[in-house]
Amino acid sequence: MAFLFKAYLNNRGGRMIDGKYADYKGETYKVVEIISQEVVLVTEDNHAVEHGFEAQTTHHSNHTLYFKQVPRTDLDELYELFQEARYEGSVFDLYQDTEGDYYIGTEDEDKASTFGLTKTDTDYFSKYVTEEEIEKIIYRSHIE
Repeated sequence: MAFLFKAYLNNRGGRMIDGKYADYKGETYKVVEIISQEVVLVTEDNHAVEHGFEAQTTHHSNHTLYFKQVPRTDLDELYELFQEARYEGSVFDLYQDTEGDYYIGTEDEDKASTFGLTKTDTDYFSKYVTEEEIEKIIYRSHIE
């Protein structure tokens, strides 16, 4: 099975990981860190250098990431996203692997048994599902 990570689809149809995000100059960026009144943004888009992002390559990544530290006051919005999925009337954690396949998961053994999830880790159960079988639930909370 490919590596699993929490994911959701942004309004442009791209895959992003649950977490903190900022809208900056008409684009959405992942927030790496919030340092007092400064925010560190990251993207894989090489066109970000046109907006002052600096390219950095690390041993943790096979590709170049572009970073920029900006004042919070320059952001259009700072927020956090979290996604779950409704499957056959019940709500589950939602994961998407690096291949683009979807999985639902729970720590609740009774719920897992009822919906046919199998044990994939200590105290955790998951199951492959198609996008058509689930309803995505996205939670968005503004960060002050």
